[in-house]
Formats: sequence, C-alpha cells, structure tokens
Amino acid sequence: MSLGDRAEDALEGLGLNGSEIKAYVVLLRGGTMTASDVSREARIPYSKVYEALEGLHRRGWVEVQKSRPIVYTAKPPDTALEELKSRQETERKEREQLALDELMRIYVSRGEQEKPDIWIMRGTNEILSRVKNLLLNCRSELLIALPEQLLPFTERMEPILGTLREKGVRTLVLTGPELPAGSSEQLSRYAEIRLRKTMYGGGLVSDSREVVLLLGGGDQSALPLAIWASHPGLAGFAKDYFEFLWSSPGTYKP
Repeated sequence: MSLGDRAEDALEGLGLNGSEIKAYVVLLRGGTMTASDVSREARIPYSKVYEALEGLHRRGWVEVQKSRPIVYTAKPPDTALEELKSRQETERKEREQLALDELMRIYVSRGEQEKPDIWIMRGTNEILSRVKNLLLNCRSELLIALPEQLLPFTERMEPILGTLREKGVRTLVLTGPELPAGSSEQLSRYAEIRLRKTMYGGGLVSDSREVVLLLGGGDQSALPLAIWASHPGLAGFAKDYFEFLWSSPGTYKP
C-alpha cells in the first residue's frame, strides 16, 4: 500500500524528507527491520539509509534496538505525531525565549536611551489617547487640573476613574466653578474635588512620574496642543504647582 501524495506532502510539511518518509512507511508495513532491509524495501541507497533512520529516531518516530545487527521499529503513527508535536513545541518555546531575551536586551539598552522624555501632542484624539494611557498606568496618585475647555471630556474619563478608585488610587480634581452640579456630583464618586475661580491651564500628573500639560486653551478654533512627559523633574514641578493651588487661598470645596 503506497502513501498518497497529499499525505506525503503533509509529512514533508512536518519536517520529514523523502528518504525518511519512505523508511517510516516501510517500517510500518514490515515491522522490525535492519537497515539493509529498509534500504532494499524502500529503495533508499544504503549509503543514505542510516541517515534517514537516524533522523526518524531523533524525531521520535522509530525505536532502535542495539543488537547485532541493529534493528529498527516504527512507533505507531499517533504516538509518533504526538512526540513530534511535543518536541516542536519545546523547540518553539526555546526559540521564542531566546529571541525574547535578545530583543529585550536590545530594547532596554538602546530603546530606553532613545525614548524621549518630552513629547508634543497635537489634536484632541492624540491628546485623549495619551491621557487614557496615563490613567491606565496610574498606580497610587492622580492629580487633575480641569479647566473649562476640558469639561466636555469628563464623561469619557469617568469609567477609568471608577477603575482607579477600585484599585485604591487617590485622585484629586481641581476645576473651575463652571463645573455643572451634575458633573460635580458624578466626579465626587471617584475623586476629591476643589474649585478655583482662576485656572492657569490644565493637565494631569500620575504618580509624580508622568504628566500631560494642556497648552493654551483659550482659542477653541485652534488645534489643541499638549505636552506629555515622563521626566521626573517636570512631573515633580507640576505636582508641586498643583498642590500649591490646591491648598492656596481662592481654592474651595464645592
């Protein structure tokens, strides 16, 4: 009984070469055989049959009995395929780990050096995307200065603020008296709120290490502009200024 073309193609796809396929099929049909028997029945040159049998043994498809002469026995196809799958999975994981280790070494040694400490963002979508990432990365403290022009975006922030509260993040929101009563009540579920008549810009500070600062803001027709920074000095300065406004005269609770 010969092997169909599709099955042969499938075995080649699994990594077996032509001689290995012929040798395995002959062993399945003939049982325990010597290399000479396999060479004759599979019509594989004797000079190449040992290479084919060793390849099958290495992959776990045949068993070898160290007798005189050495004899070979094919393992059942389901067992052979399961062993092949297990070996390939182990080898794949080893290759992945090797690649990951090397790539991470390059990323840490070069990527961090080239990563900018300060990034200028333009446009509402880009700014909101960065704000969302900042919120998601926050672990312990979030400071938000919310000027009037940012009030329409409070609804987009509320689901994440709720998640941060569940994580135990301390959130402070400084905004203007223009904040509607409904928004104030909603935000108070997630944060401590204080109002200040005069707001000098807006932004967010996360864990004293990451900051988004809104630039300008008076001209609604202009493209929104903001600065994102992971620079400890700038984030620390923004936090100090926020805390100064938070505690200074003119700031009051709703």
